[in-house]
Amino acid sequence: MESNQKIIAILRGITADEAVPHIACLAENGITRIEITTNSPSWETSLCRVRQRFGGDIQLGVGTVTTADHLRRSVAAGADFILTPNLNPSIVTQAKAQGLFVCAGVFTPGEIFSAVELGVDVMKIFPACALPRNYPQLIKGPLSQPVSFSAVGGVEVDNVAEFLRYYDSVGLGSALYKPGQRVADTAARCAQLRQHGQ
Repeated sequence: MESNQKIIAILRGITADEAVPHIACLAENGITRIEITTNSPSWETSLCRVRQRFGGDIQLGVGTVTTADHLRRSVAAGADFILTPNLNPSIVTQAKAQGLFVCAGVFTPGEIFSAVELGVDVMKIFPACALPRNYPQLIKGPLSQPVSFSAVGGVEVDNVAEFLRYYDSVGLGSALYKPGQRVADTAARCAQLRQHGQ
């Protein structure tokens, strides 16, 4: 199945034993941009196992990166990109120096402009559900360069299309995966996503 680059699967709370089978299911359904968060059990082990199993077929990211230690461990575990819940200039600068793609959490126009100056690759609008759907369109006018926006927070299977009218990508968390769920449940949620045209 063709890869859907507009969907980022946020696997918060997934265990090392669950990671490979659930990600295999997501990949079979065209979702190959994967985020494993630092507040998941043994997240580094999960990353290493996923990288070993899928190689470069998966774009593998670490989410909820808030410290320099998280960043160091993400690099060591083979991450392609990091996602932060907030705009931390030190983390962004260090990550870019390591050659990582950076998706940083921003909310206000001031944070977005600061993130652009820092070289952030994707503006993760969080929580996106707290703002008008067309928020990126309102912000893009004053920006002097093209900027990529991703909606995270409040994105559900049945409203993905609404967000993607204005955002370049969306992050799907509990709408795709909840800790402890069966692989069959992940497959069912992917099927629901396809029914909504994604």
